[in-house]
Amino acid sequence: MAHASPKRIRNVALVGHRGSGKTSVNEALLFTAGAINRLGSVADGTTVSD
Repeated sequence: MAHASPKRIRNVALVGHRGSGKTSVNEALLFTAGAINRLGSVADGTTVSD
């Protein structure tokens, strides 16, 4: 992983009740940004944030 300047780091929180799709949104954001090369599945436990 490349090192980023502290001035460029941003923290993001995905907050919602159980079952609201936080993990799916996180997975879609990472995929769209090119940080991961495939979408994982919540049901299979193959998401980045599981």
